[in-house]
Amino acid sequence: MDAIELLKNRRSCRNFSDIPIDDEVLDDILDVGLNAASGGNTQPCTIIKIRDKDKKSKLKDLLGQNFIEKCDIVLVFLLDFYKQKRWCELNSAPYGRNRSFLEFIISLEDVMCVAQSIECACTLKGIGSVYLGTPNLRYEEIKELLELPKLTIPILAMCLGNIKGKLNTRKKLHKEAVIFEEKYKKLSDDEIERYYGEKYQNSNTFINDKNSYLIDELCNIASTVNGKDFADKVRANIENNGYINPAQKLFGLHYNPIQMIGMNQWIWNFFKEQGFDFLDETFHINRLDVK
Repeated sequence: MDAIELLKNRRSCRNFSDIPIDDEVLDDILDVGLNAASGGNTQPCTIIKIRDKDKKSKLKDLLGQNFIEKCDIVLVFLLDFYKQKRWCELNSAPYGRNRSFLEFIISLEDVMCVAQSIECACTLKGIGSVYLGTPNLRYEEIKELLELPKLTIPILAMCLGNIKGKLNTRKKLHKEAVIFEEKYKKLSDDEIERYYGEKYQNSNTFINDKNSYLIDELCNIASTVNGKDFADKVRANIENNGYINPAQKLFGLHYNPIQMIGMNQWIWNFFKEQGFDFLDETFHINRLDVK
């Protein structure tokens, strides 16, 4: 199978064997990440490679994924302005990236380019990998565990290891729902229903005596976020269908909007403590004057 076919058939791996990754293979994979695209070639990414069993166990407890202990290596990807700022200080250069939201976005994109390049390299080398987004829920704990300095933010982690068993396939949205020609195509309601219906078919949660509490839970969330009238509409929808549909389950229960929105202040506070200040209004520049 050629490289394109391998990448088209990539799968996340959560079941790892006890066989460690060959050091030469790992070096090749990491070298691909080091050569990833970067805005201005500034490379604001640091990777912490974790193989220590005790540290992986602590990460498992923090991030709540049992397979973390099973994998060979955990990579933690940091957005790192600490090294850049210190380099500028040592060379008498001005530095303000930590006070610019635009620079943060660009640097976040850079970190993701590194991570995705490594994920692709794993696929090409036959190494299993899976992203972990839960570091975003454990900023302070990861900061302490990994001894992170100011101006660093853990963005995500990735488990790597040799694959055990067969990887599960997951349905993706149809190409026509994702790739538009020349301009944005506003899909019709029927198209949206069809494309998402194809992806999440057979994913309804049918209501029974054991899970009927989910109706009240979902309606309470809907009422808090969108008001009582909308919550009544949600309840009527569920009772009429006899099930909680995939959209309700995914964006109402799994990614609970009360929790997601409720973490805004905590995330903002942690970023400020780490030296990031995106609301700095010291300067006012017309963006069209920026070359």
